[in-house]
Amino acid sequence: MKILLSLIALSVVASASYTTTKKYFDAKEYKQAVKEAKASTDDYSDARLHLLWAKSEDKLGNTKDAMSAYERVCILDENNVEAKLALYNIYKDTQRDALAKELSKDLLHYDLTPAQRSSLELLKGESLSSLKAKATLSIGHDSNINVSAKASVLDDYYGGINGGEESSMFARFNGSVSYINDLEQKGQWYVRGDLKVYYQDNFDAHFYDMLIVGAEAGLGYAGGNYTIYIPFGYSRINYLDVDLLSQVKIQPKINITLSKNFILNLNAKYARRDYQEQRYARMDDDSVAGGAGLYYLFGKNFAYAKFLYEDFSSRASNPFLFIDKNLFTASMGVNYNVKEFFTARLDYRYRLADYDDSSNPKDSSVTSKRSDDYNQVELKLSHYFKDNFSVYISDRYAKNSSNYAPGEYDKNIAMFGINANY
Repeated sequence: MKILLSLIALSVVASASYTTTKKYFDAKEYKQAVKEAKASTDDYSDARLHLLWAKSEDKLGNTKDAMSAYERVCILDENNVEAKLALYNIYKDTQRDALAKELSKDLLHYDLTPAQRSSLELLKGESLSSLKAKATLSIGHDSNINVSAKASVLDDYYGGINGGEESSMFARFNGSVSYINDLEQKGQWYVRGDLKVYYQDNFDAHFYDMLIVGAEAGLGYAGGNYTIYIPFGYSRINYLDVDLLSQVKIQPKINITLSKNFILNLNAKYARRDYQEQRYARMDDDSVAGGAGLYYLFGKNFAYAKFLYEDFSSRASNPFLFIDKNLFTASMGVNYNVKEFFTARLDYRYRLADYDDSSNPKDSSVTSKRSDDYNQVELKLSHYFKDNFSVYISDRYAKNSSNYAPGEYDKNIAMFGINANY
């Protein structure tokens, strides 16, 4: 009993030491916070104390002392991403390139796009002058490259031979670059630009080859625990053997750091699509959207849940079928570091689509509206090697259920690829 009481007493003292240090830090009394942390010798096994110590030294401009404290955090808590990000910056700023290179291997376990990595850095307080790039080369197989219902279903609906699913091997390139730079001082206004290129060559179905080129640029503001970014974007899609469409959009985004583990994202969008070929002009549309996402960072891992509502409306007086619609999409997933330099990612997406048109436009007596349920699940396994590179295999299965017969389909995409992150 005496031993138990002694342990409880030590725990209370340690907690009090951390709490006192945190009060000084929150009050921006950084010198006093450092003094309290140094005196809390009974609490030296608590990584939280050393993190406050490191951040206080950082605020005071004591780079070497901050570096030592951050290193102690990483020893006590090897999955502390906040400390690793801060330590990486110190290594880079002090020309400790070998140490920075080694630490960057851990940070690469975030399987994020350049835009996402830039957003994460903003919220972690990193320098607003960076260029991020990612390129992916892959080869795979799509069981339903033309996103079609089965031939038997189409034959029954149309009363004749109407093709069906086509499968094909393909090669794909996906590249993106994100650049951020300050307008004034760090943590205030910034400008950002993103470029994206996507190309897929289908070995047995070139009619469905696709090329997408896009760019966006905007103005942002980084506050203490939030960022606001308002980009304008333009993209062009070549598909079905034609220069199919162009799109312009404005997409305001707000990221809020709720805690060191949680990030909240709020976003809205207006987009306008213009089809280039006269035969597709009746498909021109406008859309508005709003959504939210919650990201949870734990160790080298993260999980997320996102929701998006979109409303599409045709600009043509006599539009094609199924242009006017409402979409609700929910997606969630987790990226988990199974072992060093090996991660597994699981994603699930559900989409409900409600259309203004009938579920059977061939029969004028049918008044029920078309409605689709789309489900998609994807598993991706990645192995990181040689600093900035990784190889991966993935499998994605999707199924669309609909009360409009030709809208029923399923497809499976299996891929193997290599990623390069800079």
